[in-house]
Amino acid sequence: MPDLKPLLLLLRCIGVGFALLGLGAGPAQAEGFAGLEILPEPVMREDSPALLNAEGTAVPLSGAPVTMLNFWATWCAPCVAELPTLIALDEALGDRGLRVVAASLDRSFEQIEGFWQQQGWGDALEVGLDEGGALFRSFSSDPLGARGVPYTAILDAEGAVVSWFVGDTDWAGEAALAYFNGLLDAAE
Repeated sequence: MPDLKPLLLLLRCIGVGFALLGLGAGPAQAEGFAGLEILPEPVMREDSPALLNAEGTAVPLSGAPVTMLNFWATWCAPCVAELPTLIALDEALGDRGLRVVAASLDRSFEQIEGFWQQQGWGDALEVGLDEGGALFRSFSSDPLGARGVPYTAILDAEGAVVSWFVGDTDWAGEAALAYFNGLLDAAE
């Protein structure tokens, strides 16, 4: 397979040039993936609150080649409907370096764990608690578009946001798999 890094760098430079000229200054749409907003360049959030695991330890949002951070809640029907597709995506691409993190806006880990077990999902995904929604609010700037759940941010290895999606979708569908495979190929 040809090395796509030079082409991706060229495309990023062209996108930055258009942004500086005021052409296409907003996020771009991913071809074949309606609603996925691709940022002209990665955006690093400053002073982000921690997402906590069941032990109360901060969940790092950097390090993996690509991290999908999905905000959800047990009381959100579209979130719950979407979660099995996140599990399927993790199963399909986790071995390639995709890390899927489900960030719950619920009140406690006991609530999350009880719901998760009731669904029969076991430990299928890495789950974190966003206490008081503080981390979610750090994604609410205009460039990052978080307004409600479900909301998904795609992060690079440094933890910067490269794209985002508002609402529910089939994360295990062809368009999503093609998008994430492209990101993982570029990260190699």
